Amino acid sequence: MTYKILIILTPAFQPNAGGVQMSTLKMGQRFAKLGHEVMVFSFKDQGHVDCEFGQLACAPEAGGKRNPANLIALERILTDFRPDVVINQMPYEHEIGQVLKDNKQYLLLGCLRNTLYSVRGNLKAYVARTAPGPVKRLSGWKPVKQAFLALHRKRHRADLVRILDTYDHFVMFGPPNLEELRYFVPEFEQDKVRLIPNSIPEVAEAPPRKEKRLLWLGRVAHEQKRAALILPIWQRVSGALPDWELDVVGNGPLLENLQHRAVQQSLPRIHFHGRQVPDDYYRRAAIFFMTSAFEGFPNTLVEAQSHAAIPVVFDSYPVASWIVDDGVNGHLVEPFDVDGMAMRIVELANHPDRHGFAEQALESARRFHIDRVGQMWQELFEAEVPKHVDQCETEPSD
Repeated sequence: MTYKILIILTPAFQPNAGGVQMSTLKMGQRFAKLGHEVMVFSFKDQGHVDCEFGQLACAPEAGGKRNPANLIALERILTDFRPDVVINQMPYEHEIGQVLKDNKQYLLLGCLRNTLYSVRGNLKAYVARTAPGPVKRLSGWKPVKQAFLALHRKRHRADLVRILDTYDHFVMFGPPNLEELRYFVPEFEQDKVRLIPNSIPEVAEAPPRKEKRLLWLGRVAHEQKRAALILPIWQRVSGALPDWELDVVGNGPLLENLQHRAVQQSLPRIHFHGRQVPDDYYRRAAIFFMTSAFEGFPNTLVEAQSHAAIPVVFDSYPVASWIVDDGVNGHLVEPFDVDGMAMRIVELANHPDRHGFAEQALESARRFHIDRVGQMWQELFEAEVPKHVDQCETEPSD
């Protein structure tokens, strides 16, 4: 069966600008390949690239979801396009959810693209960012952090309860997200949740020839990516591995500072490349390391595995231990333990069966190949679209 599918965004359709946009591109391409008719609606009035896999509609005015004219434009799209499936990539935007619920003649899916633990995993920064002036000075004090966490948990629970009530299904990445959801909503209808991860287009058949290179790739920033830890980790690793090099790929607010400090500290064999198409860096790197405090579904981690770059990551978010099987296809390290991270990297570099780790990394990545993930979406559509369309047709109108 083929269907008409509408995907909704709040940012511009610009796949290289963020994970939500990239996941929209991948989903749309796959749906079109399966024969579905796809439309993307963005609440941004400008800044888009061409949508080669389907139609692109955008908000007529600035102001995003806060502008009533843009919500009316969405209603018009629902009437004219008549989708069988609507996938809202921004389920926390309740104004959008209400319009979708009020006009419902389709299977309605809310799709989570981040971790629910972003505050819990970065609590001190959250308190410093949101607390009133006098309280900011106490952001590191445990009672203050716990009070703010309790307030966040209460507010986030209300958001999640509303999402579960609005959408036919809440689509999350995988089993670790269920742990997160239960933290906020201890009891929820199990059938409301569907687990479908992000996808990758290709996985190498066998580990390519690798160089003695270590790779860090991402936004060079602190709060989420903890990029400041790159240099102290490399300081420890570079002395133990004198014939290895480090590539840092990505832009961000800490980039110039890291470049300056690397020169000041005379750190050898470290190369800052800025933002690049990453494939060649993945292929060359034998080891990939991540310093993130939290992630939803880290595409870079799975992409690295798909090129047999063995991951070493901080076990700082639930999905990490789902993707990385410690000691089998990579290593998990106690969060922000710089010495532990450096030790694991050195051990892996000198491991007699590093090739075996690389093969297992490829095997892990195959779980997320677009063919498998696309089939998950297709099975969901075929099982649920007829059920929800028939229900809408038989419900009495007001």
